[in-house]
This record gives sequence, structure tokens and C-alpha cells, in this order.
Amino acid sequence: MPRLPLVDDAVAPAVEPGQGGAGEGNPPPESTALAAAEPAAPEAAPTPPVPEPRRYKVDVPPPARVTLDVARVDADGTRWSGEAQLAWTFNDDRYRIDFEAGIRIVFTRVNLAVLTSEGALGATGFAPVRMTEKRRGRALTATHFDWGSNKITFSSSQKNVPLTAGAQDKASVPLQLAAIARGDPTQLNGDIDIQVGEDRDAVVFRFVVVGKEEIDTKLGRLQTVHLSRPPKEGSYRSRLDVWLAPDKGWYPVQIRNTESNGAVTTQTVNNIALTDNGKR
Repeated sequence: MPRLPLVDDAVAPAVEPGQGGAGEGNPPPESTALAAAEPAAPEAAPTPPVPEPRRYKVDVPPPARVTLDVARVDADGTRWSGEAQLAWTFNDDRYRIDFEAGIRIVFTRVNLAVLTSEGALGATGFAPVRMTEKRRGRALTATHFDWGSNKITFSSSQKNVPLTAGAQDKASVPLQLAAIARGDPTQLNGDIDIQVGEDRDAVVFRFVVVGKEEIDTKLGRLQTVHLSRPPKEGSYRSRLDVWLAPDKGWYPVQIRNTESNGAVTTQTVNNIALTDNGKR
């Protein structure tokens, strides 16, 4: 039996090497028993502010459950198949996004990634408050968005990152792209920058509009707009591609992640079920 993959990228990029994983905790506190003659350590330089992102008109899509076929090719050529589900609900002014992806092994399903995003809806679209992430072989991590203090904090690191308007987490990014397209399709031009909180840090994802493409799905051939976030030196080394379908409410109907080691995971829609539960 081939070795099970540790899928790093389901909805959005995962931890790059050296940026997290099971067994990595917070660093131990520095010793306070310093010699009196030892000079005081210089104060750490403050984290530079994050540049103000481009503002977008948004219209979040109706609550729905999107199921997708998963096709993965490991760096060594091993192939896997499975299913993923991206669902979001809205109740009492709060939203919740659940994403999980798994592969099939004989008659068994193995979950590789489970992400949950919770927060509110605002003028900028989805406004996450807390995201949790559990990947096969790794400990559960949590990312916190403090909109009152404008900062993002992490359970698996001591970083404190300035929070900017429109910031997202990895689970909400595809639906936020749909909200931008629904708000005004002409916004799909130039670079689309979105600050994204991950499990140990926050970076700006820069998407470029590749163009209109027709793709094959179990829902038939769909006209889509292809967005791509190429690798960015110093931030992320994987490529993320998202295809949005105007005739399907601009929902993401295909998501592909190409990891830095060459492994490719493609998720293609097989069903979209609206689950209207009182959103607006």
C-alpha cells in the first residue's frame, strides 16, 4: 500500500517547512536570572504595519454546501482520490465555515484536513474571529482575529500581526473571492490582495486574474473566471488556483494547490446545495 499523503493544501496553502507542525510549541521563556553586570537586551523592533489593502464591494453568496471530488498526485507520482466539502451557515449574525477533505482507501475514508472558521459578516465580507485547523499527523491549531485591538494571534506561535480590513483565514478565502466577484465582477482585474491569517503567521495573498476558462465538472461544462496566487518568495512557496463560476452564484467550483515539492491537489465541484438558513 502506498504511503498516505500528508496533504498540506486543501482550501489554501498550508504550513511551509519550518513554520509549524506537530511537536512544535511555544519557545521557552528566557531566563530571568541574568547577571547584574550583563547589559540589558535591546528592545525588539515593533512589527511594521501591514499596508492598507485595496477595498472591495462585496456580496456574500447564500449559505450552501459545496462538495468536490479530490484528485491528488504526490511528488513521486502516486495518485489518490477522495471527496471534500466546503459548507457555510449563518445564524444570529454569526457565520461558520466548515471544510474537510479526505481520500478513499479501499472501503475506508481517511480525513486529511479539517478547518473551521467562525466570525461575523461585515461591510468587507467575512470577518473571521477564530479559525481552527487539524491536519493528519499534526496537532490542532487556532488563529484568533481581534478586531477590537486590530491584531491576529496564534496558538502555535508568539507572533502578533496587525489586522487589516478584509482579512481572512484559509477556510474563508474561496468564499471571500466569491463575495468580491458578486459585489462587482469588474473588480476581478489587476491584483487582488487579501491578508490571510494562517496557523503561525499572516501574509498577504496576491491573486492575479488569469482569465475566462471552461472546465469539465459533474455539473457539466462550466464557464469560469480563473484566479491564481503564484508562489511568493519569502511568504509562501506553493501555488493556489481558484475557478469561480458566474452561472453558479460565483461559488468556487475548482480549487487547485501545487505544492513546492510538486504535489498537486485538485478539487472539482460535483454538487452545490443551497442551505438558506436565514441569512439576511
